[in-house]
Amino acid sequence: MKSLTLALAALVICASTCLAGRAQAQSAGGVAHAGRPVAHATAIDDHPILDGRLDEQVWGRARPITEFTQLDPEEGRPASARTEVRIVYDAEALYIGAWLHDSQRPSSRLVRRDAYVLDSDWFSVALDSYHDHLSAFRFSVNPAGVRRDEIFTSSGRTVNTSTTVVTDRGGLADQSWDPVWDVATTLSDSGWTAEIRIPFSQLRFSPAEEQTWGLQMERRIARRQEQSLFAFTPKDQPAGVALYGHLEGISRLHALRRLDVLPYASGRLLTRPLLAPASGVDFPDPFRSPREQSLGVGADVKFRVTSDFTLDATLNPDFGQVEQDPAVVNLTAFELQFEEKRPFFVEGADILRFGTSIFGAPEGGPPQLIYSRRVGRAPQVAVPDSAVYADLPDVARVLGAAKLTGRTARGWSVGMLEAVTGREHASFVAPTGAPSSSEVEPLTSYFAARLKRDFRGGRATFGGLVTAVNRRPQSDAVAAQLRTSAYTAGVDLRTETADHVWSVVGSFSPSHVSGTAAAIAATQRSSNHFFQRPDARHLRYDPDATSLAGYRAQLDGGKRTGNWTGNVAITASSPGYEINDLGFQTSTDRIVLDPNVTYEHTRPGRVFRRWSVRAGPDNVWNYGWELVRRQSYATLQTQLRNYWTASLQVNHASPAYSDRLTRGGPLTRTPAGDGVKLDVASDPRRRYTLATTINRTVDRAGLDQALYSVDVGLKPADNWEIRIGPDLNRVRLPAQYVTAVSDPTATQTFGRRYVFAPLNQTTLGIETRLNVTFTPRLTLELYAQPFVATNDFGALKELRAPRTFDFAAYGTDVGTASRDSTGRTTIDPDGAGPARAFVVEDRDFTLASLRGNAVLRWEWRPGSTLYVVWQQERAEQLAGTEAARRGRDVGRLALGDDLQDLMRVRPVNVLMFKISYWLNP
Repeated sequence: MKSLTLALAALVICASTCLAGRAQAQSAGGVAHAGRPVAHATAIDDHPILDGRLDEQVWGRARPITEFTQLDPEEGRPASARTEVRIVYDAEALYIGAWLHDSQRPSSRLVRRDAYVLDSDWFSVALDSYHDHLSAFRFSVNPAGVRRDEIFTSSGRTVNTSTTVVTDRGGLADQSWDPVWDVATTLSDSGWTAEIRIPFSQLRFSPAEEQTWGLQMERRIARRQEQSLFAFTPKDQPAGVALYGHLEGISRLHALRRLDVLPYASGRLLTRPLLAPASGVDFPDPFRSPREQSLGVGADVKFRVTSDFTLDATLNPDFGQVEQDPAVVNLTAFELQFEEKRPFFVEGADILRFGTSIFGAPEGGPPQLIYSRRVGRAPQVAVPDSAVYADLPDVARVLGAAKLTGRTARGWSVGMLEAVTGREHASFVAPTGAPSSSEVEPLTSYFAARLKRDFRGGRATFGGLVTAVNRRPQSDAVAAQLRTSAYTAGVDLRTETADHVWSVVGSFSPSHVSGTAAAIAATQRSSNHFFQRPDARHLRYDPDATSLAGYRAQLDGGKRTGNWTGNVAITASSPGYEINDLGFQTSTDRIVLDPNVTYEHTRPGRVFRRWSVRAGPDNVWNYGWELVRRQSYATLQTQLRNYWTASLQVNHASPAYSDRLTRGGPLTRTPAGDGVKLDVASDPRRRYTLATTINRTVDRAGLDQALYSVDVGLKPADNWEIRIGPDLNRVRLPAQYVTAVSDPTATQTFGRRYVFAPLNQTTLGIETRLNVTFTPRLTLELYAQPFVATNDFGALKELRAPRTFDFAAYGTDVGTASRDSTGRTTIDPDGAGPARAFVVEDRDFTLASLRGNAVLRWEWRPGSTLYVVWQQERAEQLAGTEAARRGRDVGRLALGDDLQDLMRVRPVNVLMFKISYWLNP
């Protein structure tokens, strides 16, 4: 742990340096604010009653703010309806009163906190309390009293509503932030009013005697799709925090309450069916009981080290109230990535995020050095193959985690994260009935530290990140499979011109992993690296190595604003780069060149309100300078006058080579292909919405992939929302990898036979959501996903020669193939020749599953929440002899039979509760 200690000490010193300088004057550099609007806050002694009426005398003492300018639909014109805002404050909080006049009844929806709906009016206040022109705390409310809060970083306007959104001017908005604040609204014949209370303890600012903050206010009127701003900037010019107005008049803020404690209690009840004894034994599973229950306690602690920095800690964290991952079928060699949904890791993740990009190819851009789902993951080591029954923990327990995050008025950002997961063991039973146990996950420490400095008034940033993973395995089996230490580092930069038009971003990240020779050999052979490729002259597989090192570098520059924009991105990821202990990557050994150009028209016309065209080539080589992808594309995106949206993308892939298809074998040829994708979505303001996607890809060798998806939204009442999203995916692959067999006679393919088969795969899933909001603080969310997948493999064949896409079918082109009643195929690759026969198991199967959950969430007092969660899952996979016994033709979609079989399966049910109580001593 010495390296970890040194890294932590270095970051603490850096943080101390930042804190030492934070008492200096607020950042004065950078952006000229001449002509930006100014608002004034008025000090009061008696705080108003938060009822939304705005009838107290204190509001009359404040200066009114009434000048708002349209961004849409009539850019640059005064707002169509009068908005009047007044701001006051006392020793504890900032108060905002807004009179939102309207000649018609405001549009309103009752949804859960942080949900953003376009068919509702909204009023928002964004505070750059650091006054660094780089980040802002944004608070939004609609006429129903629904709250929404987020942190903006850099510049931009929000264009989607995921947890972390990329804005259309390059900024980020972190919607995971959940401060404790309050609001009340009322409706009247003349419009609606909002009365907002924001405690100073929820903000971060300098200790200066006289405060000056950045301020932006925004009003949205849904029926007109109108967006009006207090501090207006045109669409074709840079926007965001750097060009906010000013809030003046705040002074003499007293010491804040520094400690938040959130203790919790939780319970869990699991019920599941008992199973018949496993094949070959006459005793049931001793670890599987029909009913299990548990209770737990823990706490989350938030300590405000200063007004700039917060220390979060979690003890025995419980993450039971999060939604299940969707069902998928993955036949590739690469890991799938799922969204992080655990609150402790989601909140504040933007400060630890490394690098940025303007645009870029999927394999380009900065690396994802922190993928927090690595912490508390499922155990990675299996029990011995001889085990007939096993009891493995679902996840590695997070014993504790802490993070320090903050930003100073001088432009420094600091983030540190430490989490420890416990050693996990699995119990298992041998065929004789003898019990035993083995280590399946070692004691592990995860550490990350981020330091970043913003300067030139927010027009430039420079930062660094270090991560460290250290494991302490006790068994040789674990040491042979898992790396004992993994370290990454990185530096990243961003700079832009004074007018915010041109920008350059870049990053460099080295990595180093170490462990036993067996663990590092497995790393070299993994799908991220494939060092064993026999025809790769630039790679060297070393089975005796005990460490592996590599790097990734990125440079991306271009024009960001105006009608014409574009960039050129270059990324290089060396063959030895490895970050998957805490980060996420699916490929290395890549050099990416991705230029593109975009034209955007934002002035409404007779047909379109706005439209844009983007085009460019996407080029990827490996470090042997073998072309592995060359694809040209063009995308048209439009918004019609009736607020429908449509986009069309076409692409053409030129012939190239694949160094992944044979999974560690020689190169194969990639045929030329073409693709088209069409997306259409209706007006989101309506009670009934429709979105559909059609995506088709074909190539010259017979690949044919078609995806059809529909999303139907129904809003039968202002507090109900139903979404039904079926998607059908049909794939016909001319060559799906099956296995590789050693054979010295296979000289054309370096002593191994690479076996493939045609594959017809069909998946059908229907995601269904029902959200009912009883009050802004009481919600019920239901989610269900029935899912069916079929895989039908064709006749087996082998690759004839490297650098081709030519195959020889067994039994017709070469050798013999015989299939028995269980579906196993015996292959003699050269008939009467010297090559040995081998057996390939039947790979056809049908998978059906049904996943669902229900989450009742009640914020029963500010900051205190009760969750009640029910989860159910049932699944069945048919293959081989069991399918034959039932008379089922697996590999072919038979929806009625699949669902009928699924409903016969007894489900696994989980009922959980969690109650927390917010303390702010």
